[in-house]
Amino acid sequence: MSAQTGTPSFVPPPPSTGTIDRARTRIQKARKEPNPVWIRELKQAVRISHTPFILMTVTGLMALLMCAIGGIGSVAGNPASTGVALFHTFFSLAFFVVCLVGPAVAANSVASEREGRTWEAVILTGLSPKVVAWGKFLSAFSSVSMYVVMLAPVGALPFLFGGVTALEVIVAFAFLFLLAILSVAFGLAISSKMASGRTAIALTLLLAVPLAATGYLAGGLGLSFAAHELWPAVLAGPPVWLPTAYERAPFSLEYFTFLVLIPVALVVLPAWFFYEVTVANLTSWSDDRSTGLKRWFAIMTPLLTVAAAVPAAGTATSKPSVAFIIALSVVLVFLVFAVCVFVGEPAGPSRRVLVHWDRCGAGRIRRFFGPGLMTTTALVVVMGLGSLAVIGAVGAAVSSLSPAVTGSRQNEILAIAAVAAYASTWFLFLAGFGAWVRARSSTAGIARLMLLVAIFFSAAGPWLLAAIAGVIADSPGSSDAWVVAAPSPFYVFLLIDALDDPHGEFVIAAGALCAVAWALIGVGLLAAATAKCKVVIRRHEQILAEAEAVFAREDAEADGAAPEDATAPADAPSAEAPETVPSADEGPAA
Repeated sequence: MSAQTGTPSFVPPPPSTGTIDRARTRIQKARKEPNPVWIRELKQAVRISHTPFILMTVTGLMALLMCAIGGIGSVAGNPASTGVALFHTFFSLAFFVVCLVGPAVAANSVASEREGRTWEAVILTGLSPKVVAWGKFLSAFSSVSMYVVMLAPVGALPFLFGGVTALEVIVAFAFLFLLAILSVAFGLAISSKMASGRTAIALTLLLAVPLAATGYLAGGLGLSFAAHELWPAVLAGPPVWLPTAYERAPFSLEYFTFLVLIPVALVVLPAWFFYEVTVANLTSWSDDRSTGLKRWFAIMTPLLTVAAAVPAAGTATSKPSVAFIIALSVVLVFLVFAVCVFVGEPAGPSRRVLVHWDRCGAGRIRRFFGPGLMTTTALVVVMGLGSLAVIGAVGAAVSSLSPAVTGSRQNEILAIAAVAAYASTWFLFLAGFGAWVRARSSTAGIARLMLLVAIFFSAAGPWLLAAIAGVIADSPGSSDAWVVAAPSPFYVFLLIDALDDPHGEFVIAAGALCAVAWALIGVGLLAAATAKCKVVIRRHEQILAEAEAVFAREDAEADGAAPEDATAPADAPSAEAPETVPSADEGPAA
């Protein structure tokens, strides 16, 4: 029986090894016992009186706007062009509604619990952080979905005017729901870190507004021209081009890659990351906060590698190095972000995590994906270097075998190899520096701040020195002055230009020397961080051992004193009992 509802709880069937049976069991359990946090949040949302008013207001304003645009367009032009204008106007506004309402609703989810002093009650329920995070996500997603559903009749008006098909309208609404998943997960991740609901909402909107505007301009207007070049039937310029591409573009490998895999990956993988961040923030410091994020990184890295290498390999151009340099740059940005995320790892697993591993018989793989600074750094370094090496190898193979290459194949290969090598060494330095700083800092915030400072000064600092050297030099603008910027990873572009210059040996030598220096410094910092973590772990274990020895001695003394006190009235008269003084070896009297 359920303690809250009094209804019979779900009794799962006997365990099965079949995947279909396990999935069926989970579906049945979800139907019989839905997430309690989700049900609680829905009941609270129903009690809020202003929610229907807000929904009706937003829907009414959108309907009036669409009617006004439709009326003006019907007089000035044909209905088909009016329908297209309504389609782009409505879904552009709906895009910003979902991008702003979703994070705002989710941002108030966990932060309001902490501000209202009800978060302790949620913890006392015994629900795991994953269950709480999933319930909060479902609640916020349900709220945003109500906005989308209320706007559905208004979104169907462009279909009535013509110019767009029913499939395009349905696909556009489907993408609104996908976008709602990402926006809700983003707001929930921020809310899980904040203690004030107002602060969480303000910070979320402060970040959501520029991100939504950038996504609209880059993904809407910007990619429409690229889509037009790939599929001429897709119009160049309209911001809402993606739903129309599903009907107007011919089915091919590019269709499946750019219209199915990449859009889903761009929504699901970031949403998964934000969900893991939420779970980690809701988990206590003594529990495992690392496994989910490390699992996400282990899956995300090869997927991003394939997503970056395959389109670059598919571009039949005379200079394939340009496409592969862009792919390497995208992967490098992701790896730097991963270093910033995992720099907050503890030196090693807590005693609570170790006991849990011992009880459940965790293997090496599970322990490797658990908390630990150096194991996490090893995962990031190995997978990051492997990803860069794979893209570089594919780029070298394409440059040497592609018939579209008209220039020097050797220079193309050297350019890709130079970018891959410089990116690898600089990334190795950042990983080593982050681990070294974290091993010597008491908080993760200090380590992240120092890492950001190192990224800025190592990337931009050499160029400032190079600019000063160019001003001071006898011939300002000379290429020799820019050699001072060799430690910066952006120096690799000067190195690529020097490949075609017969007098560029000095520029190439300076870049190669700095790349080797970054690699050596990174390896040295990793070794120093490993030694420091071992010292910290050994010191922590020593402190725990001393504390356990003290507790064991106190327990032994208490166990020894209890029988002696029990026999004392039989051995001595009651009048002499107050005169008995326990010795130091006996411990305190009971």
